[in-house]
Formats: sequence, C-alpha cells, structure tokens
Amino acid sequence: MDYKLIALDMDDTLLTSEKTISTKNISVIKKALAKGIKVVLCSGRTHNAITGYAETLGISGSEQYMITNGGGIIENMDGKVIYQQTLSNQFYREFVDFAQRNRLNYNVVDSKGQTYTSHFENIDKYTITQAFENDNGLLIREPDELPGDFEIVKAIINGNEKKLDSISQMVHERFDQDYFVVRTGVGFLEIFPQHVNKGVAVKNLAESLDIDLKQVIAMGDRDNDIPMIKLAGVGVAMDNATEGVKEVCDFVTADNNHDGVGLAIEKFAL
Repeated sequence: MDYKLIALDMDDTLLTSEKTISTKNISVIKKALAKGIKVVLCSGRTHNAITGYAETLGISGSEQYMITNGGGIIENMDGKVIYQQTLSNQFYREFVDFAQRNRLNYNVVDSKGQTYTSHFENIDKYTITQAFENDNGLLIREPDELPGDFEIVKAIINGNEKKLDSISQMVHERFDQDYFVVRTGVGFLEIFPQHVNKGVAVKNLAESLDIDLKQVIAMGDRDNDIPMIKLAGVGVAMDNATEGVKEVCDFVTADNNHDGVGLAIEKFAL
C-alpha cells in the first residue's frame, strides 16, 4: 500500500517519558516527509504545545497539518485553521458548576490555547502542567468574569489515576449523552463536543486532501486514540498502550521509549 498520511499521537506515543523525540524517530519521520508523506501530529495538546516538536521534525508550511485539542482544531503549519469545533458558554457554565459542586479540580482551554480555572486556592499540578505546556498563560476567572460569548474547545477534570477512576462513572453519566468524554492521559479526564475526536479529525483532513483512509497510518496509546486507530488503513498501538487500544489495532509496535513510532513507519511506509 502507498501510504500518504501518518497521524501520530504525541504523549507516550511519539514522545518518550521525558517528553523528547528519539533520534531514530526524528530520522525516520524526516525520511517519510522526504517521500511526500504527510506526517500529522494529532494530540490533545494545544497549538503552542506542539509547534516546537513540529519544528524539530521539519514539519512546516501550508501543505503540512496538525490536529490539536483532541480533534477540535485542524490547522496547517502556517496557522490557518481549516476546521474548528467549540463548546458553548452555556456548557462552560454548567461544567464549572458541576466541578465546583463535586469539589473537582478542573481547567478549560479556549481556541487560543489559553488555560482557565477558578480554583485560586487549590490549583493542582495537572492544571499547572497543562498551562506550562500550552505556553499561553493560566487565567483565574469565575464564569461571571468572562464575556457572555466565551467558548472553549475542551474541559478537563484533573486528578491522579485513583481519583479519576472513582469519579469517571459520575462524569460519564452526566455528560455522555451530549458530549464526548475520554481519559487522555495520566491526570486528565476530558470533555469535548459530541462529534469531536481524533478519528473524525483525521477523516476530515484526509477527505480534504483527497487521501483514501486505507492510505492512512494512525498510532497511539490511549482510549482517545481509538477512533483514529480503528478507521485508519493501519492502526498501530504502542507496546505501552492500554488494552483497549491493543484490542482494536492492526499491529503493536515497540513502546514509546524504544522507537516504536520509527519502527512502525519503517515497517509500513518506508
């Protein structure tokens, strides 16, 4: 098969546990780019938290793309947004009320990649980490302090794995009917617009580029990667992936600390 697009999750897939890209992964991705293959970083991260890695890989220009905010935004590497879905101001206020009533740590992200919370007295380490990665500030605001048309691309409930295990059912019961709720990484239970996920975004991008989904390779490690792994011509799970990801993939590669992405690209695309 002549593969034309490779969609890569970042954390615990392309990135090592130290949040770096291995020398082999860089080399192999540059070979794929030189062959004319689109390499699309596809992450729950925001724009600012991806661009540095893209520069390292040589992914640039108006003919290369990235998918951010878990599929909420597709843009080219010149910053032109070609697809965007947001959550309404009404949802935002309902979410904050839910989080505060249940004493949950949370933050939300707007389309500019700015991180907001209202927990001034108890900002958890996951919110701080996200704001640092987003590199666009952490704003402490109550809903009434924000514009009436304030919208977000995602809402995040934070906590350690034990905490998220204990509250996940409650969150799913509250929001599943109208939204897409998924664990995206250690410490993050995220809520997106109902039809926003990495699979929908990859499908939209492939169609806009006239690329058949059979010509797409998708790689990931967690449940939020399942939609794109299931629809791609080849769905690749990392060896460190959850069992749910491994159950739906076509191939299991090495883990994120042992060049799993590079090995899979060599096997299928080069």
